[in-house]
Amino acid sequence: MARLNTRKTANILTVIESILNLLILPLGMVTAGMAIVPLAALMETETVDQEAMAQLNALYKPALAAGLTFLFLLAFAAGRVVRGYRLREKKGKDFLRLSFVQAAVFVIAGALLLIIGFDLQTTTIVSVLIALALIAGRVFSIIRNHRLRNVIVSIIAILVIIFCALSFVFMCCLLFLLAVFELLSIVFSRISFTILKKIVVKTHAAEIIFGLVLLIVTFAMLLTFFEPNMGEFKDALWYCFAIVTTIGFGDLTAVTDFGRVLSVILGAYGIVVVALITSIIVNFYGEMKASPETDSGDTAGEIERDQTV
Repeated sequence: MARLNTRKTANILTVIESILNLLILPLGMVTAGMAIVPLAALMETETVDQEAMAQLNALYKPALAAGLTFLFLLAFAAGRVVRGYRLREKKGKDFLRLSFVQAAVFVIAGALLLIIGFDLQTTTIVSVLIALALIAGRVFSIIRNHRLRNVIVSIIAILVIIFCALSFVFMCCLLFLLAVFELLSIVFSRISFTILKKIVVKTHAAEIIFGLVLLIVTFAMLLTFFEPNMGEFKDALWYCFAIVTTIGFGDLTAVTDFGRVLSVILGAYGIVVVALITSIIVNFYGEMKASPETDSGDTAGEIERDQTV
């Protein structure tokens, strides 16, 4: 019963974190756009598109920009706290404390902008505070996991964070990308890539996929030469992808008889292969997920994958 309640609580926290991340995305985009206006004026940059700047100036209001930025950082802070609670059993109480510290830094940074407003000095201080909070997360990850891959990824992340600390706009964009990444990690958290790898090896799906890719590339090269609507290889490749996946965007069409014949062959082959691969993965995934041998491995895999900033 306790385990069931724990799982139920984790699912509720996952939903709340997903909602917060969805809220962060539009707020992050608006905040980055609003921040460009005063910073561009202060730095007197000439590299910004003047027409775009004029549109932003028409929308820009200092109080509104500061309020939206505060909401953005507040939502990000709430997401960190929820994430800390959700992963406290896997990563320990130190991770939960780190999440609280990061959340406090984000709230303080947002409050500074709300009280003082946008200027070059304040935004620099705010960017540095946020950067230090994010760097602390990567340092914690290195201390917790000494694997070479994690260390290299963490060092690269720290360098990116330091670079973004030079501009509040870059920092907003970084937080926006982190929200996207965390949202995707939640979406794919129920998928065991270890099991998918075993399925690909066991069913020889890799050979089938390789054959499909090879056929797409070959047909794309032929269409580049014979189709007037597809003068470039990338256009023909895009067209073949749309045919194989049965999406059919309709932006490119085959107008020659030869191109139409290739399209029919590729479409028929794509329908069969995509349906075959889908059925194989679905059937074998359900069987292997239910087998006791993969339970412990899946849990370990989920813990390893959850190494975000």
